[in-house]
Amino acid sequence: MRKLCILILFFCSVAQAGVVVGGTRFVISEKKKSASVSVYNRSAIAYLVNSKITRGDIWFGNENAQTSDVAFTITPPLFSLAAGRENTLRIVQTGDNLPSDRESLYTVSIAAIPSGAAEPDKVQLAVRSNLKLFYRPSGLKGSPEDAYRQLVWRHTAGGLTVENKTPYYVTLFNLKVNGKAIDDAGVVAPFSQRQSNWCPDKVNCQLVWQSINDYGRVMPVVTKNTNIE
Repeated sequence: MRKLCILILFFCSVAQAGVVVGGTRFVISEKKKSASVSVYNRSAIAYLVNSKITRGDIWFGNENAQTSDVAFTITPPLFSLAAGRENTLRIVQTGDNLPSDRESLYTVSIAAIPSGAAEPDKVQLAVRSNLKLFYRPSGLKGSPEDAYRQLVWRHTAGGLTVENKTPYYVTLFNLKVNGKAIDDAGVVAPFSQRQSNWCPDKVNCQLVWQSINDYGRVMPVVTKNTNIE
């Protein structure tokens, strides 16, 4: 087989190639206005690391959120990371046009691109990781860790509606509807409702879900039964 070098760019939650990102979510508070992201190259080759901050509408369930223009920047945006080395990215708030009564959600997008030519009969992969970035104003009521417990579910003829009455984003993790796992259930934005067809025909709908806190910890299970309205 002749030398083959294929560059594939795709999205995932955590980098699977040589570069490992230190975290799956990041929170910037109004008081701190910055956050650090560590990246470590565990491979034997150098990688080119390209980073940027984008809007949060790529996350399922957040497509229609009132997300302002990107108010953050990440530095350095482009650098070479040698084999076995670690570097730190810095996310800094650059704008002030953010809601003060609720969280805002953005995306930390980090691409790890192998440098140099591929070895014979080898394939090179460039991996892009998309990670959640939350901006949290001061003085919000309640606790971000308890927000997922406060979701309000209603079952109608068209399916399920979930309402988040808190100022915090809730990530739906390990969601099961009548025992069926819902893949990529996404998020529920603050002070918003989401409609789905997850339970359209059942008289009774059993919901089991968890969430993930600021540190990536999976929270305890919550179970709820709803009757069709």
